[in-house]
Amino acid sequence: MAPIGKKRKRDDRYGQIEELTFNPEARQEYLTGFSKRKQARKDHAKEVAIKREKEEKIKERKALREQKKQEVEEHVQAVNEELKKQNALINSDEGEGDFEGFDETITKGEGAVEEVLPSDEEYVDEDKYTTVTVEPMGESDAEDGQEEAEGINAPAVTKPEPPAKKKRPWQKDGEDKKKVKKKKFRYESKSERAVTRQKQKSRNSKAAAARKKEK
Repeated sequence: MAPIGKKRKRDDRYGQIEELTFNPEARQEYLTGFSKRKQARKDHAKEVAIKREKEEKIKERKALREQKKQEVEEHVQAVNEELKKQNALINSDEGEGDFEGFDETITKGEGAVEEVLPSDEEYVDEDKYTTVTVEPMGESDAEDGQEEAEGINAPAVTKPEPPAKKKRPWQKDGEDKKKVKKKKFRYESKSERAVTRQKQKSRNSKAAAARKKEK
């Protein structure tokens, strides 16, 4: 015989249930709503996947932008460094090529001509006092005088007259050239062409007979 189960004591904390009601519409909706709830779960999962994909694309684009920005900054930095190097080289070349004047310690060449300065000489007489300045005659003065003399003695050079231009054969001369009349071309008629062919045949036959006789 099975043991008798213990009766539970009523818990007064939850209160007493007044009435149990049965709702057939709620029961029908619950029984027929499996497919709807399943479709709703699918739609929700699809929306979540689309949202996640969009967020991933946004992150990828952001990462690409950051990478491109970094590459551009590195390129600009490299270009600036190269420009600084070139400017430093240019400045160093300019510093080496600056003109600092002539060196006073440079000695004269072997062919250098020393300049003769004018000298003053004094002549003292009993009654008069005279100062004479002696200046050397430069080569330039002698050369100038020589050139002037050559210019005077040189014979006058006359330019030859240009030869007269030859008349081109295609150049027109209105006075001497006579106009040539053009021959008019006329078509032969059928009868005239027949007569011309007959004459040509007779001439050809006579020429052939003459050649045979010569042989």
